[in-house]
Amino acid sequence: MTDSPEDTHVMKPEEIHLLIVDDEKSICEILGQYLRMKGYSVNIARSAEDAINIIKKDTIDLVLSDIKMPGMSGVDLLNWIRKYNRVLPVLLTTGFPTLDSAIEALKLGAFDYLTKPFHLEEIGEKIKRALLNKQMEEENRLFSKLVSLHEVTKILASTHEISDLNHKVLDYTVKIAKAKAGTLMLFDESEKLGIVVASAEPFGRQLFETGIFPEASQWVVENGEPLVIENNTRHALAEKFPPLPPGIESYIAFPLKTPQKTIGVLNLIRVKDSAAFSHVDLEIINVLASQSSISIDNVRLYHNIRDNYLKTIRAFALAVEAKDRYTHGHSENVMKYTVVLAKQLGLSDAEIENVKYAGLLHDIGKIGISEFILNKPSRLTPYEFDEIRKHPEVGAKIIADVPFLRPLVPFVLHHHEYFDGNGYPDGIGGEEIPFGARILSVADVFEAMTSNRPYRKALSPELAVQTLIAGKGKQFDPHMVDAFMDVLKLRNTEHDSARS
Repeated sequence: MTDSPEDTHVMKPEEIHLLIVDDEKSICEILGQYLRMKGYSVNIARSAEDAINIIKKDTIDLVLSDIKMPGMSGVDLLNWIRKYNRVLPVLLTTGFPTLDSAIEALKLGAFDYLTKPFHLEEIGEKIKRALLNKQMEEENRLFSKLVSLHEVTKILASTHEISDLNHKVLDYTVKIAKAKAGTLMLFDESEKLGIVVASAEPFGRQLFETGIFPEASQWVVENGEPLVIENNTRHALAEKFPPLPPGIESYIAFPLKTPQKTIGVLNLIRVKDSAAFSHVDLEIINVLASQSSISIDNVRLYHNIRDNYLKTIRAFALAVEAKDRYTHGHSENVMKYTVVLAKQLGLSDAEIENVKYAGLLHDIGKIGISEFILNKPSRLTPYEFDEIRKHPEVGAKIIADVPFLRPLVPFVLHHHEYFDGNGYPDGIGGEEIPFGARILSVADVFEAMTSNRPYRKALSPELAVQTLIAGKGKQFDPHMVDAFMDVLKLRNTEHDSARS
């Protein structure tokens, strides 16, 4: 594990690594001796090509390069550095100064331009200014990233669907860390660590499922700390893992931890000709990983609570049906009809889920109605019918106290309203009736007509369809009936195809 070239903490001179690039040996020796006397750590390169190898391998905080050299020029080196690490300051020197060359160097991103022969004190002052400017740029960069990170954490905290959250965690991490690609790994219910989201190929799932990545991820889980590995650089765990694949310049594996345990790992890579992950990147990823861990854990807890609520509510629905021997399975069947009808109508996944659970719970208000009334084979008295008519309001009150079921309340409350306004409990009509309630009305009536009841036997699907068609514009929304007819036709076609 090595330090990277973009560290923003205030460094002592001996912690600052300078790179002198010049093909003249005497220049390198004079500058090197002077700068070491000033307390800097100095590296020497006699060509731009050697300088590139040193920058890739070691931590360099500033480059002092001659312009005119055999092979790559100092300007070529400057261009490469701007692509590799745009915050690495470069001072250019030349013994053949012209105004045009000075302007070109500054346009390309050199911090300053010096002419030979130069005063050593002048170089010392320009290096100080360049390093101070570098620190200010890094602080601004960190501030900008923290502002972005604040916005991202708000987005993650407001995301409640697991799959959506997982994708956002990886997408935002890759973007903010300026990584090429990555994966999000989480433990499943059997405590097996696996990839749940991956970047697109060729830097996707196939890459991260082989070589160093599974082993490094497991190490991060066991040790609870991040792991940074750079290509062609020795690190403490070099013998423990396979080498990085060709073309991968830098790799980081970061644990996702809650106060109780590690729940997963974030893997990120940078490719060839990219700077290694820096201390700034580590700090940013650390904050993002912490927020991601909290968000993922909270969403999992939310879904566990929701599932437990649903199990309880489903038990209530079954308890209602247990009171009425003729309606066993009615709510489950209504739920299935609402889902296929909602899909036919082009509803979103969230809207489909709402009508699905409304279908399951639409008759839960019957829990308070006596078994005698529910199972009475003869015509109901006005009092008994009034009791039956109370179940939408009772059901709505029951689910209104469960936060994630509140969107279902209008559907349960109004599923017995008529399109012409002659239904109950509120006598509303047309598009005043909630969209989900109009779906539920068609599904509920069709299922009821094709099932046995204490006062009649089940109708055939054909007769039930005729009843729905006759009720268009009266009891039912015509659009819902037409869509339901399309669903039934499609099912019949599929059934006939399967038989043949």
